Amino acid sequence: MRIRAGAVLLMCCLAIAGPALSQPRQAELAGTIRDDSGGAVVGAVVTVRSVASGVAATAVTDGRGAYRVPALVAGDYVVEASRPGFRSEPMRISIGAAESRTLDLTVAVASVAETVTVTRADQELAVVPQAIDVVTEVDVQPGQRRVSLSESLRGIPGVFAHDRGNYSESFGVRLSLRAPVRGVGIGVRGVQMVQDGVPLTLADGTTQPTNIDLGSAGRIEVIRGPSAVLYGNSAGGVVTLSSEIPPARALLVQPDLQFGSEGYQRQQVKLAGTSGRVGYLVNASRMETDGFRQHSHAESRQANVVVRAAMSASTDVRGVFNLFDMPFAESPSTVGLEDARLRPRAVRQIAIDQGFGEASTQGQGGLTMEHRFAAGGVLRATGWGMWRDVWNPIPGRVVDLWRTGGGFRTELGGSTTRTAVPITWIAGIDTSLQRDDSLELANEGVAGGGRTRTGDLLVDQLERVRSLAPFGQVTLAPHARWTITAGLRYDNYRFEADDHLLANGDQSGGRTLDAFSPTVGVTYAAMSGLNVYGNAATAYETPTTQELSNRPTGEGGFNTELEPEDLVSYEGGVRGFVPRWRLRFDVAGYVSTLKNALVQYQREDEQDFYRNAGESSRKGVELVLEWRPAPRLAARIAYTYQRFRFVRFATDAGDYSGHREPGAPPQQLFGSLSYEAAWGLRATADARWVDAYPANNANTFSNWAFTVVDVRLAWTRGIGWLGARPFLGIDNLFDERYNGSIVPNAFGDRFYEPSAGRALYGGLTFGR
Repeated sequence: MRIRAGAVLLMCCLAIAGPALSQPRQAELAGTIRDDSGGAVVGAVVTVRSVASGVAATAVTDGRGAYRVPALVAGDYVVEASRPGFRSEPMRISIGAAESRTLDLTVAVASVAETVTVTRADQELAVVPQAIDVVTEVDVQPGQRRVSLSESLRGIPGVFAHDRGNYSESFGVRLSLRAPVRGVGIGVRGVQMVQDGVPLTLADGTTQPTNIDLGSAGRIEVIRGPSAVLYGNSAGGVVTLSSEIPPARALLVQPDLQFGSEGYQRQQVKLAGTSGRVGYLVNASRMETDGFRQHSHAESRQANVVVRAAMSASTDVRGVFNLFDMPFAESPSTVGLEDARLRPRAVRQIAIDQGFGEASTQGQGGLTMEHRFAAGGVLRATGWGMWRDVWNPIPGRVVDLWRTGGGFRTELGGSTTRTAVPITWIAGIDTSLQRDDSLELANEGVAGGGRTRTGDLLVDQLERVRSLAPFGQVTLAPHARWTITAGLRYDNYRFEADDHLLANGDQSGGRTLDAFSPTVGVTYAAMSGLNVYGNAATAYETPTTQELSNRPTGEGGFNTELEPEDLVSYEGGVRGFVPRWRLRFDVAGYVSTLKNALVQYQREDEQDFYRNAGESSRKGVELVLEWRPAPRLAARIAYTYQRFRFVRFATDAGDYSGHREPGAPPQQLFGSLSYEAAWGLRATADARWVDAYPANNANTFSNWAFTVVDVRLAWTRGIGWLGARPFLGIDNLFDERYNGSIVPNAFGDRFYEPSAGRALYGGLTFGR
């Protein structure tokens, strides 16, 4: 039924765009975007906005820097082009009826003039007192597998992102932001995620990244550090993803085929276009792999539908629907140090005998309305809903979960002037609901290679979470060089558990958790192209329903001893560019104090539980350098230093005060070099070094340091009438033996998840 419902919705979305396909051709605008040295700029967004109606049409430049915007009506337009680090001056032009006009634009280096939306408003990066990174379509799609979010985020400082190769947990993504890695089976923690305006993070702070569709991703923005005033339940930061802008033509069909080592294959087909005031994008894909390790086979299917419609000159509506289906992904579990070094493909026999893995299906959709008032204010309102069905055999038990959720979020923003001081503001209310029907049954093992057998019922309870959060933020510019931002958010969470397994008593109960999260920041424009900023922020992060319900006693209900995390952070940084050297830079440092850090541990039965550390200290320095010595040559360096330690933390097993927090590499270094030849070949080489880091609270075991080099070749222009664009990639070029991730404090010192050696993949994308 769910598959049929998704198909019906897909047909409806196509029907919305279809009627206008036969409209007569109108005027069009075309041209080329170049930088100030004459080089073509690939992936630049060209915006053509009508002066009369305010309706905008957009296009993205191809491998030659060319763009085309058809179906324009006669009138006056403002045209500008931008890409992270580059921007053109707005140009006003007039276009006659049925006129085909050519307009070439030149973009100049403008790193601090980038516009970002991750702040829930269209803000210039120059006035944002936080560290923010932007990844564009050119860096996400060409030559990439487009399977794991780690592909796009590994070059951002402060981020630990890796494809674990174990798709049974969070679809293989291990992700943390200014925090140690933690958690198995619960998804991404400590990071708020939003895709096309629809929250992926649920009321309890859990994010399952399965619905993220990198095959149609056009832009990723990341806030490094707490942003609770705007997003709530998270201490690490925020990741927002936007689907690519539909092309200006009526219909574009783009099949994509990939094959690679370890039985890897991926097929994708994308349909996108614009007709009149409606733009649409439909992307469907299938991925299958045998995996690097034994018992690692996985198969998944994914669909992403986005429809944007300009209802009037001042009102836009966007509909989004995602569907993810994974029949069953096998899990090889973790291994000890000897196996990790000498037998990295090995799997623990218990993983086979008890059928470790996960089958899951998830659907999510949302509708966003944006209205621009005549006075300049903007109202955005989003309603969304989701469901997730999970079958998850783990050590000793099988988790059977049916989850539903939804919510509503609004934001109203505007600007004014008081006593000659420009003021911009944003305010809103976020609310969300979550309902988990959770069963846990004894794992009786696998018979004859079939489905895991279940035994006695161990947990049967209904878990509900409700959150309500009003917020507001105001930005003042008391001086041409100074900008001050301050905000406040109040979060109220209600967790409830109804215990349906009453043989050992009724453990039903609830907890109310709430907090105020203030923030204040200052930005100073020291000179042209140089900004200094600082902020003081707080964050509040509740335990998830899984963390609360995993009680060491084995009873139902919630763990009443587990407390939320409270973070206070102070950050300072400088960003800018040196036009003479064509060099962009961003340096940030922070000092944070965290109370009640959630620390994972395992018992002999390998069940995962959580306890609070008294106090932790987290300090870090992050550096980004981007250098473009020639129009077609670009280099990037990202460096991370972090010192995470327990200040006060003692358990029955020992006193860990002064020890390093497990799962946090002290240093990371990423380097990238890319070159695009005039005839369309783009070559990229990435290298990342990760320092050794502790695997347990006692710091007696560590994950050793490693260096991994990846290379990619991608043809950016279409060949022949089919527009074929071949690509080839080699992951781990020098066949480094390493563990991309660990499970902190795993029982039996089995911390390690070995990663693949050298792996080759390649494919073809069709369609111009």
